[in-house]
Amino acid sequence: MAFKKLRILLGLKADPNAIPAHARIGRHSKSLDGHSFFNCTEQSPVEIGSFCAIAPGVRFFCQANHPTDTAANYALQHQLFKTRSTFEYLRTNGPIKLGHDVWIGTDAIVLSGVTIGDGAVIAARSVVARDVPPYAIVGGNPARIIKYRFPDRTIAAMQKIRWWDWPTERLMREKAAFDLPAEQFVARFLAPPSP
Repeated sequence: MAFKKLRILLGLKADPNAIPAHARIGRHSKSLDGHSFFNCTEQSPVEIGSFCAIAPGVRFFCQANHPTDTAANYALQHQLFKTRSTFEYLRTNGPIKLGHDVWIGTDAIVLSGVTIGDGAVIAARSVVARDVPPYAIVGGNPARIIKYRFPDRTIAAMQKIRWWDWPTERLMREKAAFDLPAEQFVARFLAPPSP
C-alpha cells in the first residue's frame, strides 16, 4: 500500500481519486473525486457549474458506449487483439454539461451527451439519458420529468437573477434571502430600482 502511494506521489501512477483533466468543476460544487468519472476524455469532457450538490456514488459515464453495429459487443480489439486502446474502441454521445445549483441524488448515473439545466434535481439512482430542463425534478430509469420546482415565470426570473454568479461577498451579505420562498426571492431581487 505504501509503495502504491509513493508511485502516485512520484507521478508514476495516476491517482484514482484525482479529478480528470477533462472535467471542469465550478466553485463550491461538492463530493466529486476521480471515481465519479468513467473515461472522461477530450472527446467526452464534463463541465459542472457552480454550487452543485452531488451525492455519494454519482457516476458520469463519459466515453463508455460499446459499438452495437459491429459483430461483437465484447471489446476484442482492446482486450484480446490489442489493436485499439479503450478510447479508440468505446464511443461517446458527446460532453456532459451540468448547469448551476444542480442537485444529484445518491448513485445516479449521467450518460454522455446529456445537458442538465440550472436548478434541476435528479432523484437518487436515476439514469439520466436525455437532457433535463432548468428547474425540473426528474427520476427513474430512464429519468423522466416528475415536476418543475417553480412556475415558468419564477424559473425565468431565477435565470435572470443568476445568483450563482454573485461574488462571495454579495452571497454573504444576502444570506438571509436564501431562506425565502423562491417567489419572494425573485420579488426581492427583480424589483424595479427605487427612484
